[in-house]
Amino acid sequence: MVQLSKALAKKHHFEHSCTDEVGRLLSVLVGQIKTGKILEIGTGYGVGSSWILSSIPRSIHFISVDHSKDKIKLISQNIHHAQAEFVYGDWKEMIQSGPFQFIFADAAAAKTIEAERSFDILGMGGMLLMDDFTPEEHFPEE
Repeated sequence: MVQLSKALAKKHHFEHSCTDEVGRLLSVLVGQIKTGKILEIGTGYGVGSSWILSSIPRSIHFISVDHSKDKIKLISQNIHHAQAEFVYGDWKEMIQSGPFQFIFADAAAAKTIEAERSFDILGMGGMLLMDDFTPEEHFPEE
């Protein structure tokens, strides 16, 4: 599933998928969750989704949301998993679907100006993982 998603991202010249290192971390972290829901903010071409889905127990419901209708349609046609739901829309529309035991934020707004809203939908003891926060030279100061 991960390889299929990587190939899809490459085919569409999408360079913002999570790295293998982050994917392995996702896999380990979500594998520890025994019940509840997981939310991914920023589906992209499903690389992060695939890593998550490769490790979740049957008792977990996974929701991935993206603001691109085309990407959600494509991912829905390529990733078939009984526990997965791919949603087109604004991630804040998922607030009523919470609480979530794990949130993987991989969309810019969910990691910056709207980041605090993520904490409102985390369940007790839940975990929030924000991707792409390794300091780099080209990052703006803010």
